[in-house]
Amino acid sequence: MSYRVIIADDEPKLLQLIKILGHWEQYDIEIVDECRDGLQTLESIRRHRPDFVLSDIKMPGLDGIELIEETRKAGIDSLFILISGYRHFEYARSAIALNVVDYLLKPVDEEKLNKTLEKVCRQLDQMYMDQKEREELCRLKESQQQSRMEQFWKDLLWTRTEEMRPDIVTEERCNAVYQTEFMPGCYQIICLITNINGILEHANSLFSDEMILFMRSCFGKWARYYFHQNLCGYAIVLNFAPGYQKQIREGISALYYNVRNLKEIYGNFRLNIGVSTVKDRCSQLPAAFLEARAAEWGRLVMMRDGVLDYGQISRFPSIRAQEFLSAEEQERLRGCIKYLRKEELGNLFSELYQRAAACANSSPEDMAELFFCIMNTVESSVPETETKRMSDNCYYACIEAKTFPLLIKNLYLRLETYVQEEQKKLNQRVGKPIREAVRYIRANYAKALSAEEVAGVSHVSTSYLGKLFKEELDMGFNEFLTQVRLEEAEKLLAGTKLSIKEIAGAVGYPDEKYFSRLFKKTTGIKPTEYRKIYG
Repeated sequence: MSYRVIIADDEPKLLQLIKILGHWEQYDIEIVDECRDGLQTLESIRRHRPDFVLSDIKMPGLDGIELIEETRKAGIDSLFILISGYRHFEYARSAIALNVVDYLLKPVDEEKLNKTLEKVCRQLDQMYMDQKEREELCRLKESQQQSRMEQFWKDLLWTRTEEMRPDIVTEERCNAVYQTEFMPGCYQIICLITNINGILEHANSLFSDEMILFMRSCFGKWARYYFHQNLCGYAIVLNFAPGYQKQIREGISALYYNVRNLKEIYGNFRLNIGVSTVKDRCSQLPAAFLEARAAEWGRLVMMRDGVLDYGQISRFPSIRAQEFLSAEEQERLRGCIKYLRKEELGNLFSELYQRAAACANSSPEDMAELFFCIMNTVESSVPETETKRMSDNCYYACIEAKTFPLLIKNLYLRLETYVQEEQKKLNQRVGKPIREAVRYIRANYAKALSAEEVAGVSHVSTSYLGKLFKEELDMGFNEFLTQVRLEEAEKLLAGTKLSIKEIAGAVGYPDEKYFSRLFKKTTGIKPTEYRKIYG
């Protein structure tokens, strides 16, 4: 590796001699500056930040010892080699305490000079290696800590049963597993929600930096705190001594106003904070999170931004989840998204909107559970590559809503957009022969259809048609024909009083028993059961 040096001496002849005697190229050392007094040398050190300095111990302005001291005060860790006359020898030796690498006596000897240069280069190499190892170790520790904290938040926020959370039981266990530093005392969780990322259309690092500073100033003196950031905001765990409850309440209020003042920079954005009740055990953290989340959702009932405590929203009437969204309707929603059924999606959400309006003043806690139930259903209905986008869409629909009915409306609008976009992609992806084939199948599914007949209409060979179906629709000809027929059968079962036999014939299956077996194999339920649920 290469090295950079500044040479400093008030005697021009000695400075020139050092330049001549040193094997600079051999050790790959670059002389970046030559100085004649201490003050000039200090300024050059600040400007160039050399690896080491070769300096006379006695110079005008600053002597060698003062130069080292001022360099250290400036936060610069350049190494030093001091040059001394015989009468200053003991003075130079005392500089060893300041981590001077070595000292040279005048007149400077070529062999001694170059041995010293070799020594300083070896020391620099070792320093760089040590620094690299420290940085790597620090990165490793940070990575391990980050990984453990990610698991902590995963266990805290998303794990539902106590049996699956054995590590959030005591401070000792939690600290050992997640490398937290919880202490016996009080616990409280805050959920801060904002739509700023949606407004800016990306996660804003400057806003994140401001949040970290705010949390430190509001809580750092009174509590140990850990935070988790996601698309919608922050979940913050506070751990503090019982005597600091008043300061924590004031800190939460200060956090809200500090963040709200950022509207002068970022414009108008939504800001809500939900606060749990104070808990006295580590094992109550999961319950505290649900309380904080429910308190934040209270904005849908209170219809205002601000800070809400769980006690303010805990007495609203409950919503019966099965009455709002049944298991059958979840399957219906999944089918609408998976098979891009825009009209049926609209009908379903029209029903949900009416129910949401009827329970607009109900429990925010139940509203949150219903939202996550819908979101999980939506995420399970799309390809894995689309899961994050759909999750983000659902979250944005949530934080942009001022009431529960508007939340349901926002969800529908975003899902409708997804279905329209996917339909458009499908139309763009599918070539003319397939479009002709699909059009013909949808128009003639009720009669006996063969691949040969459809290939003839599409003006391609039967084998090529099969290849196109696999490449462009990711399914075979017969699989697509069956899907079209069963989709039509579902509509007839739900919307007409035709018998199962009549419906089977109407969609191209003259054998009622075969139709029933195929329907159950594909949908998981019999045609008669489907009619009972959706008819």
